Amino acid sequence: RCPFCNVPMEDYDVLTPEEEEVLRQIDALAAAGDRTLTISGGEPTLLRQRLLRATAYARDQGIEFIEIQTNAVLIDQAYASALREAGVTSAFVSLLSHVPNLHDELAGLEGAFERCLSGIDALIQAGVRVALNPVTAASTQSLVSDYVAFVATRLPEVRSISLSAVQPHGRAASVPALLPDYAVLRPHVLEAQEVANKHGIALLNPYCGLPLCVGWSESMGQSVESIEALSGHTAQGLKNDGNKRHGSPCIDCGVRSRCGGAWHAYWTSRSGSGISAPWHVPLPWEEPDHRVHVIDARGQDDRTIERSETPAIARWYWCNSLAQDEWKALIKCGVSHVMVDCILRQARPQLAQIRRWSNANNLMAPQRRIHFHLRLDETFHALSAQAASDFLTLAGAVGVVRVHTTKWGQNSSRIVKAGLARPA
Repeated sequence: RCPFCNVPMEDYDVLTPEEEEVLRQIDALAAAGDRTLTISGGEPTLLRQRLLRATAYARDQGIEFIEIQTNAVLIDQAYASALREAGVTSAFVSLLSHVPNLHDELAGLEGAFERCLSGIDALIQAGVRVALNPVTAASTQSLVSDYVAFVATRLPEVRSISLSAVQPHGRAASVPALLPDYAVLRPHVLEAQEVANKHGIALLNPYCGLPLCVGWSESMGQSVESIEALSGHTAQGLKNDGNKRHGSPCIDCGVRSRCGGAWHAYWTSRSGSGISAPWHVPLPWEEPDHRVHVIDARGQDDRTIERSETPAIARWYWCNSLAQDEWKALIKCGVSHVMVDCILRQARPQLAQIRRWSNANNLMAPQRRIHFHLRLDETFHALSAQAASDFLTLAGAVGVVRVHTTKWGQNSSRIVKAGLARPA
């Protein structure tokens, strides 16, 4: 009944698979060597005995960690004990707010708050580890830190909170007023982290959570997308399946390769409110930054691009020209940005190479694409206004995201007008 549910029952012709099908899925998991199982819904505790049977079966197949995702309103002490005995090791509980009427509104069920708390108490007493999943909405976005403080006092056994946020999908797609505003939410997320740290609670940013710029850029080790990107050991970042995207505020963002961006619909329903780069990737010639690694290949005719183990969030490849056979090496080395320094009369061959590479670039997830920059010499300012505008149009069309010049001149304003200038 949750008004924000992103997998609502009305989207399914068959609400629940046959029990035999569930057991076959468990068999497949066990055969693959998986040792963790999450059982979700809808609400899995609606099928009370079947849930117990499925859990016990999974345990008997060697699956060690079994989690249920639940609103906990149907869990009493007897059922919590039965779940634990069947093999449930943890519960991911949607305690949506510490304010009773707000929780009940978001749960779509009157009286759900007290019943949820009672269910959590029963699970804890039965020895089931409980993590909480407050799905932040517009009505609760300014109460995040108060929620964490409430949990620390009322539920001291809970040591993990996954700070989700309403997505513009499912039922919420037709009720945009439910969505939080990231500009409003950001300071409250930062405050919530301080409260969580004070009480020793792990506050996590899940995939269904927030872009890194909304309070998480300094806590990337607690953000699922950032952790996934790091596990691939590449500055090109995580693979995204198309649910989210970056926008213009993300072009120069220092954490672009560690962040999925915002949900597609957020850019339209909230106009990208609150999305802004927490820090800009320094250009190769700017003051060094420990978060950025620069491969300086200028002036090298015979060059080998080798992977550096230098920890970095972004990697520049800085050169005078691009060689056709370098693309795979750039990908392998985790390059996230390319800067080409060239005189104007040599720029068109480089644009042609960037165009060829852009075809391969566009096949990758947006978060993993290389960003191409071009720096032109002073002769760019000798071009007529029309010639300069035509050149910049071509550069943008082939995949260049930023154009720089070695010196400010009469055509610099045209770079700004073309949208290829870096924000001040």
